[in-house]
Amino acid sequence: MNYLKNTCVNISNEPLLRMLMQLIPGGSAIDVGVSYYAKRIEDDRRRTFFDELGNGNINLNPELIQSDDFVHCFITTYNAAIKYRIEEKIRNCARLLKSALDENTFADTDEYEEYLQILDELTYREFLMLVKLDNFENDYPHKLEENDLQRLERFWDQYKRELIAEFKIPEDEIDSMMTRLNRTGCYEIFAGSYMADIVGGKGKVTPTFRRLRKLVSSKHVDC
Repeated sequence: MNYLKNTCVNISNEPLLRMLMQLIPGGSAIDVGVSYYAKRIEDDRRRTFFDELGNGNINLNPELIQSDDFVHCFITTYNAAIKYRIEEKIRNCARLLKSALDENTFADTDEYEEYLQILDELTYREFLMLVKLDNFENDYPHKLEENDLQRLERFWDQYKRELIAEFKIPEDEIDSMMTRLNRTGCYEIFAGSYMADIVGGKGKVTPTFRRLRKLVSSKHVDC
């Protein structure tokens, strides 16, 4: 206990560490300025979330907002949204919640949580990378008797050039970044031993991503 006490004293004597303590709920309130800015950041994120939630026609009524399922979805979505630094990702969370107001969108709350988890796991840059790939796939429909890999080869180099230019991704890291996207279920690397040496990180977006993109789309925002 003495060790912990001495450690806390040492931390409190370090200005930078003391500032970080203000960002933790229940932390010391010595530096009111840091606490103010932390609260302002949270307020800005909360404002963005509710601004997007109220954007457009949403079918809210007292019965709905008092239902266990909606309250659960709202709380989990809100808690996820205010963690994010990027405004558009916060808005995507609000759009996902709005999409759940249509009773035909999700089978149950478990399915909603699954899509919220996917959205949470994707960084915003990864989301935009998949959007760009989806756009390429839409712009390059399959030719007669052309498989997915053959179609990809027609635009893969251009896709990589745009990733490098827009997202500052080093070329030698693109394959590994695409491979990591497999974890989300939004991207599927081409499989098969006969392609193992040539595929690398090459793959395609999945129906799951296309559905997620539609769920968080907005006529006001180019997703």
